Amino acid sequence: MKKLFYCILTLGILFFSCKSKGTVTLGSLNTDDVLTISEIYAEVLEKAGYKLVRSYDFGDIETLHAAILDGKIDIGPEWTGAALTKVLKAPRSGDQYGTYSALSVRYRELGLALLEPLPADNHWTLAVLQETADSKGMKTFNDVKRAAPGLVLAVPAEFHNDGEGLPLLEEIYGAFDFKEIKIVPEKEQHQLLRDKIAGVITLRANDGHFADVGYKALRDNFHAFVPQNLVPAAKAEFLESHADIRPVLNAVSASLNDRVVIGLNDRTLVQKTPYAKTAKDYLKEQR
Repeated sequence: MKKLFYCILTLGILFFSCKSKGTVTLGSLNTDDVLTISEIYAEVLEKAGYKLVRSYDFGDIETLHAAILDGKIDIGPEWTGAALTKVLKAPRSGDQYGTYSALSVRYRELGLALLEPLPADNHWTLAVLQETADSKGMKTFNDVKRAAPGLVLAVPAEFHNDGEGLPLLEEIYGAFDFKEIKIVPEKEQHQLLRDKIAGVITLRANDGHFADVGYKALRDNFHAFVPQNLVPAAKAEFLESHADIRPVLNAVSASLNDRVVIGLNDRTLVQKTPYAKTAKDYLKEQR
């Protein structure tokens, strides 16, 4: 995949970078994980001959989406599940391909188009220490439910209160009879888990902590959580008039699978490497 990505990307850059292609305004949510991906896109577009205006200060997907519709930005990556359920208020899908397909159809009605999504799916998941998984035979969410009376769950308020977090989990699986539920800042979950005060925490599936072999992501038997694949979105007319952007960014996205994105998030979110450096280093590694 790495070789294929580099070949496609190199050919695209050599072909399209012979002269300036004008200015592109790239929008991004202001979380480090999305900023890293957005900066990878920006670097590639610059190598392809575009002048980039980075608009990286969007706090929520609704505002980012509105900016694309209003023409304030030309293109920006959105989360497929959040775009479908929170922006469009459409029914959820437990399948990432179904989510992308449903979103594509509805976006066409709005004059928008999607590029190819990242293979990496950043949905919510439940995580335990590997040693806990081994000692309790835990591989799935059903195993967590079985063991719940002896476990403390530590979660951020976002997961506890969001209709696509704990309420959705219990809607699909039924109530989890945890010994205790601690609502804590996201960063505190990890210390509680390592200190074995909490037995289970909730993370996004591409959280950088999963680069640590001591962490175990459990399998969602019933696909309760909404798929969340990043995908560049733009007005259809913009992509039609900038036809070279689609193949170049699609090649980038194809290389960003779960393993790669977990590694990027490990650098940015766990090791605290600035997102711009993480993006530059990643592209250098593809050469």
